[in-house]
Amino acid sequence: MEGVKLASLTNLISGMKIAIAWIWTMFERFCNEIASNDLLLYPVIVFIVIAVIGMVIAIVRKFGLKSRRS
Repeated sequence: MEGVKLASLTNLISGMKIAIAWIWTMFERFCNEIASNDLLLYPVIVFIVIAVIGMVIAIVRKFGLKSRRS
């Protein structure tokens, strides 16, 4: 009975490079599709702005703004 054989490090790294390139290509296509279509672009921009404002409000509520007197 033989032990488990691990893949070589070069194969793992090349596989990761291919996977990252594929993910980046899909993300780029997704962004290009949104940017080229006004019907998608404006709602996405509004959603991003609302999400950022919501995150800022959540962070301020969590940590709070303390005055110097208290």
